[in-house]
Amino acid sequence: MQRKCPGCGHFNTRRSAVRAYELTARHIFLSPYRCRDCDTRFWVTSRHVYSLAGIIGVALVTGGVAWNVRTLLDSTRTQPERTTQDGGQFEERIKLAEKGDPDAERDVATLYAHGYGVAKSEAEARRWLERAAEHGNLSAEYELGIALRDGRGALQDYEGATKWIQRAAEGGHAQAQYALGMMYRAGIGVPASNVKAYTWLNLAAARGVADAAVVRDSVLGHLSPLETIEAQGEARRLSAVLPPPPAAVK
Repeated sequence: MQRKCPGCGHFNTRRSAVRAYELTARHIFLSPYRCRDCDTRFWVTSRHVYSLAGIIGVALVTGGVAWNVRTLLDSTRTQPERTTQDGGQFEERIKLAEKGDPDAERDVATLYAHGYGVAKSEAEARRWLERAAEHGNLSAEYELGIALRDGRGALQDYEGATKWIQRAAEGGHAQAQYALGMMYRAGIGVPASNVKAYTWLNLAAARGVADAAVVRDSVLGHLSPLETIEAQGEARRLSAVLPPPPAAVK
């Protein structure tokens, strides 16, 4: 590789010896050169740097290939085990679901929705979700209400959404309480009401729903003093009579 002199611009250069006082870490990466025409001495990147970069590059590529191969082999080994587990879970839950167990019905709906252990089927997922909601599973009531509210896998139906979300909220489902408060705040499926929005958001915030307190406090600014007293009183009343939140809301 020809080295161009920075002084005169000529390529008539040669490698120069490293002097004793120049033996520092720099000479590992740089090499001295001297121009035969103007006698300028200068430093350029050492050839060892390019060799080292090449070695590192090869090592990284080799490591990447090895990682991908290992990941592929691991997934190949574990996939049949997961399929077997999912299949076993489906068989176990469908037996209970067919006997009318609400929790099992909701689990079967989830398995159908994701295709775990059974062929994926949105129609079957919806059918089992509706059964679970009808039989009182709070999570199913909430999920069905949200699906109807958003028109996800179903016709958008605010009346149906309000029915199921309110049932879940009154059953103690904290996320449903938050959703119902937001519906009252925006007037979606129900007449807009800051008093009712504050009431349900206050309940959701008390049960630890993220962002519920922030939205509740923003609604508070739109309430008169009398409305605030009314909303907080209703929240206290409901908190005393509504069931406690389920141990694990999914």
